[in-house]
Amino acid sequence: MNPDDAPRRHPIPGDDATGAITTSGQWHDAELAMKVARHSFDSWLVAGHEDAPSLALRHACHTHTALHEAARAITALIDAFRVEAAALITSPAQGTDIPAQRR
Repeated sequence: MNPDDAPRRHPIPGDDATGAITTSGQWHDAELAMKVARHSFDSWLVAGHEDAPSLALRHACHTHTALHEAARAITALIDAFRVEAAALITSPAQGTDIPAQRR
């Protein structure tokens, strides 16, 4: 994971396909960041018991960086869902028009 990667574009409200693709990508980013963090954390645990302290420190720093990246990815995912939810709230769903009752 590279924190300098370009951020994903925000979905356009009302564009269901763009929103689904964006949130799916952001979900993937969050999962990947957590996998990297978990791998670094596991390496830190092993290095703390078997290797030189400098290697354990390096794994701890990698874990810290990966957790920050995971937090960034999760925040982007939350923001995308907020935009999608707002779009759903402010625009009526298609096919849900209830006809007026006849007397």
